Amino acid sequence: MESLNLNGLFTFLFFAWLGYVLFLYLTHPSKKKDKLPKVKIGVLELSPNLKIHIGRKTYWIHHWMVLSVIALIAIVYFEGIQYLTIIKGVAIGGIIQGLRYPDRFRVRHPRTAPQRAK
Repeated sequence: MESLNLNGLFTFLFFAWLGYVLFLYLTHPSKKKDKLPKVKIGVLELSPNLKIHIGRKTYWIHHWMVLSVIALIAIVYFEGIQYLTIIKGVAIGGIIQGLRYPDRFRVRHPRTAPQRAK
């Protein structure tokens, strides 16, 4: 197994930090999340959060779950951590940030009524 060079380590750590800050900014309730456009196709809501609305329940697919799949594929498919360092760093930073929320493992929520314009 090849050792990770120092330049690659610093690149990974920088992008992990950047991923953490980026996802904090985009997903934190008191940040800019409410300024992102709402994108919904049928029962699937793509933005600002990934949600599936079925019956009286809403299933939240947390960003750390999606990033875990991306990081796992990148690490396994590209043999270790030395390839795709930027993608892996951003994904790992976003995963760490997402796991800091108290509701990180809560996926099923009661469905709320849609807000009507006044």
